[in-house]
Amino acid sequence: MITTLHAWLVRRWHRAPSEEVLHAYQVTFSTLHGQLVLQHLLNEIYCQTCPLNDPIALATHNGRRSVIHEILENLEQAESPVRFPHEQEMTHV
Repeated sequence: MITTLHAWLVRRWHRAPSEEVLHAYQVTFSTLHGQLVLQHLLNEIYCQTCPLNDPIALATHNGRRSVIHEILENLEQAESPVRFPHEQEMTHV
C-alpha cells in the first residue's frame, strides 16, 4: 500500500518541467557564478536549522528550503533525464 500511495503522490503533485526548463537549470547552475550561488543557498539556508521556536519563522524557513530543494531536484533531473520508469515488454522468440 505504501508504494501505491507513494506512486500516486508522485504523479499527483510532482509536475516535471519541460526539457527546455531543465536545460536552463543545468546551464544556469553549471557556470561558476551559478555554482557559487547554489553553494551559498545550500550553506546559508538549506543545511541550516531554524534557530527560533516561532511557528511562522519555521514555516518561512521551510518554504525557503523547499525552493532550494526544487532547484536540486530539477538539476538532478536534468543530469539524468529518465524520469518515468517503464516496463520492458516481454516478447517470445
